Amino acid sequence: MPESRVVDTNVLIVASAAHTASPFSENETPVNEAKLREQVLTWMEAFEKDAQRHAVLDWDWHIGAEYRKKLTEQDYGWLALMHKRDKSEVVWVGIEVDEHDHAMLPPALAASVTDLDDRKMVAATIAVDDDARPCKLTNACDTDWLDCADALKAAGVETEHLLGDWLHDKWMEKKAKKL
Repeated sequence: MPESRVVDTNVLIVASAAHTASPFSENETPVNEAKLREQVLTWMEAFEKDAQRHAVLDWDWHIGAEYRKKLTEQDYGWLALMHKRDKSEVVWVGIEVDEHDHAMLPPALAASVTDLDDRKMVAATIAVDDDARPCKLTNACDTDWLDCADALKAAGVETEHLLGDWLHDKWMEKKAKKL
Protein backbone atom coordinates (compact mmCIF):
# COMPACT_ATOMS: atom_id res chain seq x y z
CA MET A 1 0.00 0.00 0.00
CA PRO A 2 1.47 3.38 -0.95
CA GLU A 3 2.18 6.12 1.53
CA SER A 4 1.14 9.67 0.76
CA ARG A 5 2.62 13.01 1.66
CA VAL A 6 1.31 16.55 1.65
CA VAL A 7 4.58 18.38 1.04
CA ASP A 8 4.76 21.87 2.51
CA THR A 9 6.07 24.52 0.15
CA ASN A 10 9.12 25.08 2.36
CA VAL A 11 10.35 21.54 1.61
CA LEU A 12 10.26 22.28 -2.11
CA ILE A 13 12.03 25.61 -1.58
CA VAL A 14 14.84 24.18 0.56
CA ALA A 15 15.34 21.21 -1.80
CA SER A 16 15.41 23.57 -4.77
CA ALA A 17 18.00 25.77 -3.07
CA ALA A 18 20.23 22.73 -2.55
CA HIS A 19 19.84 21.28 -6.06
CA THR A 20 22.71 22.23 -8.38
CA ALA A 21 20.56 22.50 -11.51
CA SER A 22 17.84 24.58 -9.88
CA PRO A 23 18.00 28.37 -10.16
CA PHE A 24 16.49 28.86 -6.69
CA SER A 25 18.90 30.82 -4.49
CA GLU A 26 20.13 29.25 -1.26
CA ASN A 27 19.90 32.74 0.29
CA GLU A 28 16.10 32.68 -0.07
CA THR A 29 15.53 30.02 2.60
CA PRO A 30 15.79 30.30 6.38
CA VAL A 31 18.06 27.24 6.36
CA ASN A 32 21.56 28.67 6.22
CA GLU A 33 23.53 25.44 6.63
CA ALA A 34 24.30 23.67 3.34
CA LYS A 35 24.35 20.30 5.14
CA LEU A 36 20.75 20.77 6.28
CA ARG A 37 19.59 21.88 2.83
CA GLU A 38 21.26 18.74 1.45
CA GLN A 39 19.35 16.64 3.98
CA VAL A 40 16.05 18.04 2.64
CA LEU A 41 17.20 17.54 -0.95
CA THR A 42 18.10 13.92 -0.18
CA TRP A 43 14.61 13.34 1.24
CA MET A 44 12.98 15.00 -1.79
CA GLU A 45 15.03 12.99 -4.28
CA ALA A 46 14.16 9.73 -2.49
CA PHE A 47 10.50 10.74 -2.39
CA GLU A 48 10.51 11.56 -6.09
CA LYS A 49 12.06 8.19 -7.02
CA ASP A 50 9.90 6.00 -4.76
CA ALA A 51 6.80 4.83 -6.64
CA GLN A 52 5.24 3.74 -3.33
CA ARG A 53 5.28 7.28 -1.92
CA HIS A 54 2.64 9.51 -3.48
CA ALA A 55 2.25 13.27 -3.39
CA VAL A 56 -1.11 14.71 -2.36
CA LEU A 57 -2.59 17.46 -4.52
CA ASP A 58 -6.09 18.85 -4.75
CA TRP A 59 -8.30 18.68 -7.82
CA ASP A 60 -8.89 22.43 -7.89
CA TRP A 61 -5.14 23.13 -7.76
CA HIS A 62 -5.13 25.28 -4.57
CA ILE A 63 -1.96 23.57 -3.34
CA GLY A 64 -0.33 23.82 -6.76
CA ALA A 65 -1.11 27.54 -6.82
CA GLU A 66 0.44 27.86 -3.37
CA TYR A 67 3.62 26.22 -4.65
CA ARG A 68 3.70 28.51 -7.67
CA LYS A 69 3.71 31.62 -5.44
CA LYS A 70 7.32 30.73 -4.52
CA LEU A 71 8.62 28.39 -7.21
CA THR A 72 9.18 28.60 -10.95
CA GLU A 73 8.85 25.82 -13.49
CA GLN A 74 12.64 25.48 -13.37
CA ASP A 75 12.96 24.88 -9.63
CA TYR A 76 13.74 21.32 -8.60
CA GLY A 77 10.98 21.03 -5.99
CA TRP A 78 8.31 21.94 -8.54
CA LEU A 79 9.80 19.61 -11.15
CA ALA A 80 9.93 16.72 -8.66
CA LEU A 81 6.24 17.05 -7.86
CA MET A 82 5.32 17.39 -11.51
CA HIS A 83 7.33 14.22 -12.15
CA LYS A 84 5.18 12.48 -9.51
CA ARG A 85 2.07 13.80 -11.26
CA ASP A 86 3.28 12.63 -14.65
CA LYS A 87 3.89 9.11 -13.27
CA SER A 88 0.39 9.02 -11.69
CA GLU A 89 1.94 8.96 -8.22
CA VAL A 90 -0.50 11.51 -6.83
CA VAL A 91 -3.41 11.13 -4.47
CA TRP A 92 -6.01 13.63 -5.65
CA VAL A 93 -8.32 15.10 -3.00
CA GLY A 94 -11.03 17.70 -2.78
CA ILE A 95 -10.76 20.54 -0.28
CA GLU A 96 -13.30 23.22 0.49
CA VAL A 97 -12.10 26.83 0.50
CA ASP A 98 -13.67 30.13 1.52
CA GLU A 99 -13.98 33.26 -0.60
CA HIS A 100 -10.33 34.13 0.15
CA ASP A 101 -9.06 30.74 -1.06
CA HIS A 102 -8.29 29.56 2.48
CA ALA A 103 -9.21 25.97 3.24
CA MET A 104 -12.09 25.29 5.57
CA LEU A 105 -11.22 23.34 8.72
CA PRO A 106 -13.23 22.24 11.75
CA PRO A 107 -13.48 25.21 14.19
CA ALA A 108 -11.11 23.82 16.86
CA LEU A 109 -8.46 23.06 14.24
CA ALA A 110 -8.97 26.38 12.42
CA ALA A 111 -8.35 28.23 15.69
CA SER A 112 -4.96 26.52 16.00
CA VAL A 113 -3.76 26.69 12.38
CA THR A 114 -3.26 30.45 12.28
CA ASP A 115 -1.30 30.56 9.01
CA LEU A 116 -4.21 30.72 6.61
CA ASP A 117 -2.17 29.41 3.67
CA ASP A 118 -1.18 26.35 5.71
CA ARG A 119 -4.82 25.38 6.12
CA LYS A 120 -4.98 23.93 2.60
CA MET A 121 -2.13 21.56 3.51
CA VAL A 122 -4.00 20.42 6.63
CA ALA A 123 -7.30 20.05 4.76
CA ALA A 124 -5.60 17.95 2.09
CA THR A 125 -4.02 15.68 4.70
CA ILE A 126 -7.39 15.12 6.35
CA ALA A 127 -9.07 14.51 2.97
CA VAL A 128 -6.83 11.56 2.06
CA ASP A 129 -8.82 8.32 2.04
CA ASP A 130 -7.81 5.47 4.31
CA ASP A 131 -6.58 3.42 1.34
CA ALA A 132 -3.83 6.01 0.68
CA ARG A 133 -2.65 6.07 4.27
CA PRO A 134 -0.41 6.54 6.02
CA CYS A 135 -0.49 10.18 5.02
CA LYS A 136 1.82 12.71 6.59
CA LEU A 137 2.28 16.43 6.25
CA THR A 138 5.99 16.92 5.53
CA ASN A 139 7.76 20.06 6.76
CA ALA A 140 11.35 21.25 6.63
CA CYS A 141 11.64 24.64 8.31
CA ASP A 142 8.26 26.17 9.21
CA THR A 143 7.99 26.51 13.00
CA ASP A 144 4.25 27.27 12.73
CA TRP A 145 3.64 23.53 12.51
CA LEU A 146 5.02 23.15 16.03
CA ASP A 147 2.69 25.91 17.29
CA CYS A 148 -0.35 23.86 16.30
CA ALA A 149 1.11 20.36 16.86
CA ASP A 150 -1.36 19.37 19.59
CA ALA A 151 -4.40 20.37 17.53
CA LEU A 152 -3.02 18.56 14.47
CA LYS A 153 -2.42 15.42 16.49
CA ALA A 154 -5.93 15.58 17.96
CA ALA A 155 -7.31 15.83 14.40
CA GLY A 156 -5.27 12.80 13.29
CA VAL A 157 -2.79 14.82 11.22
CA GLU A 158 0.72 13.42 11.50
CA THR A 159 3.56 15.80 10.73
CA GLU A 160 6.98 14.74 9.55
CA HIS A 161 9.72 17.27 10.34
CA LEU A 162 12.76 16.71 8.13
CA LEU A 163 14.95 19.01 10.21
CA GLY A 164 13.57 18.13 13.64
CA ASP A 165 16.39 19.33 15.91
CA TRP A 166 17.05 22.48 13.86
CA LEU A 167 13.32 23.22 13.72
CA HIS A 168 12.83 22.77 17.45
CA ASP A 169 15.77 25.10 18.19
CA LYS A 170 14.32 27.79 15.88
CA TRP A 171 10.91 27.36 17.47
CA MET A 172 12.38 27.81 20.97
CA GLU A 173 14.23 30.94 19.80
CA LYS A 174 10.98 32.32 18.37
CA LYS A 175 9.11 31.60 21.60
CA ALA A 176 11.86 33.23 23.69
CA LYS A 177 11.61 36.42 21.62
CA LYS A 178 7.89 36.64 22.37
CA LEU A 179 8.50 36.64 26.15
